[in-house]
Amino acid sequence: MLHQVPRIDITQCSPDQLVALLAEHSCVLLENHGVDVNLREAMLNSWDEFFALPRSEKEQVEWPGDGPWYGWQPVSEKGPKGDLMERFELRLDVDKRLSDNQNWGDTFTKWPVAPVDFRQNWEKMYFRMREFAGFVMGKIAAGLGRDDWDADNWTDNQFSNLVATHYYAQPANPNRGQWRAHPHTDIGALTLLWGDSAPGGLEVAINGGKDWVPVQIPEDCWLLQAGDLLNLWSGNTIPANPHRVANPPREQAIHARRSIIFFHYPDPSVLITPPNGDQSKAVLTADHIQFRQDEDMVKANAV
Repeated sequence: MLHQVPRIDITQCSPDQLVALLAEHSCVLLENHGVDVNLREAMLNSWDEFFALPRSEKEQVEWPGDGPWYGWQPVSEKGPKGDLMERFELRLDVDKRLSDNQNWGDTFTKWPVAPVDFRQNWEKMYFRMREFAGFVMGKIAAGLGRDDWDADNWTDNQFSNLVATHYYAQPANPNRGQWRAHPHTDIGALTLLWGDSAPGGLEVAINGGKDWVPVQIPEDCWLLQAGDLLNLWSGNTIPANPHRVANPPREQAIHARRSIIFFHYPDPSVLITPPNGDQSKAVLTADHIQFRQDEDMVKANAV
């Protein structure tokens, strides 16, 4: 049975209502989001073409292995329990930000040569999702009463990653304990997710993490998920959303799956503190990102 995630009109929902729903469910479906479906499809089409390229071409834009993730990443090759996917990640450094979006895009060093419209489609989606995430973050801050927040560093100077994932078809059984995406909470503040309806999809934990239930994202919605940093910043009012991407049933294992994910963080220099200002629980955004990435590498290589 599908889990009924609350569905809201993000333009009409009040800040208090949004925070209350996230506090109860840790994720909500957002309609009337203003993200053009044609832009989404253009990005997906260029992504499909990129992932169909020979490996030697994709390796030209592979993440070099140090610092926060970006570029092409064959995640399944991290270790025996690496997630069964590959992904591409667009991240533009805040400290290289330029007023002109195209010039700022020039600072990214891992643009694929093919397909020819890849950069154009990804840039448009990246900047649209940055704007949307900033709008949502403003509502959450208001609903939490965080008048002390540094709005610029959570919106205009946000640290954001636009990701496309290709979850592989599984003609052979996965390794024991291996998933399309292992059970986890997201590292940052907000995650905005769109996924197709292929078998082997998103599942979220309910009943205090005891039960896993599938979630279908309607064509006209994006799923908003709370991450670790929002949980801390809200003083645990908003729980981080535990989720995973399940393996498809064996009789449907020939189907691959696609998703688009936008990960939102404040500027890496921001110190995240709970509402009471408890410095013993504060974390630097940059340190938290690196710590969680290192954790993922350890889990991928677990025996």
